[in-house]
Amino acid sequence: MRTAHLVIAVALLFLSLANIARADRFTIPHPDDPTKSVEYYMLKPKTTGPWPTVLLLHGHQEAGPQVGGRVFDDWGVLGRFAQRGYLAVAVSQPGYGGSTGPADFCGPFTQRAVSAVIAKIRADGFLGDRLALVGISRGAIAAGLVAAYDRNVSGLVLISGVYDLTQFASDLAPNETKLEVVNSLIDETGGGDEAALQWRSLLHVADKIKANTLILNGAKDDRATPDQAQRLAAAIKAHGGHARVIIYPDYGHQIPVDVRNRDVDPFIDTVLKTNAPKP
Repeated sequence: MRTAHLVIAVALLFLSLANIARADRFTIPHPDDPTKSVEYYMLKPKTTGPWPTVLLLHGHQEAGPQVGGRVFDDWGVLGRFAQRGYLAVAVSQPGYGGSTGPADFCGPFTQRAVSAVIAKIRADGFLGDRLALVGISRGAIAAGLVAAYDRNVSGLVLISGVYDLTQFASDLAPNETKLEVVNSLIDETGGGDEAALQWRSLLHVADKIKANTLILNGAKDDRATPDQAQRLAAAIKAHGGHARVIIYPDYGHQIPVDVRNRDVDPFIDTVLKTNAPKP
């Protein structure tokens, strides 16, 4: 019976996605190396622009089809935001999808790739005066670091991220998944020295985050522990910023989309509505 219900649910999902428009794919040269490409997907609302914008950053994708930002288009996420009147954009981080590497674990090369896409959609006249960044796992680190240095970011949603990589790398509990992340961190940063870890630790630049911030974490997460989410929220607020953290007691690293959307959707509406005060 459970299998039958699952089949029906999947069928209904694909029927609903069939009615959602697909995004257009674009590439631009990476600002640090014009021989490298940055891929992004964009879907415009049916209203006249420029538009308040939601830009999404994916997490790590396992071996196999690493589709990068296209994952948000495949699952109708961009379509949902566009239907609600937002310009919906998803960026493929370097080393994923059509964005050429190297991957540098959310370091400067990744951050400037994301900033280049923001600059491009602004120059093209698509980006309105409000921008929200939404990052998941690895994407949460990148989104937070970009927002720390871009005062034009109005809202920031961080889902299942690690915000103190020094602590993360030194606290090697017997956890296979965590060891895999540490190995990726070492490989992509050329050794994982202290400077490289601090470059990528959002807690070290929490004082610079002025965007209204929503931080989501699962209580049972075996990688991104809730204490780091709580510490980040406290650090942002301690420096005059606005942050709220939600810990879901029943979930781990993967928080179901329908569960987190109950909190993400109203937050996005609040920070992107034209008549909402800027945080």
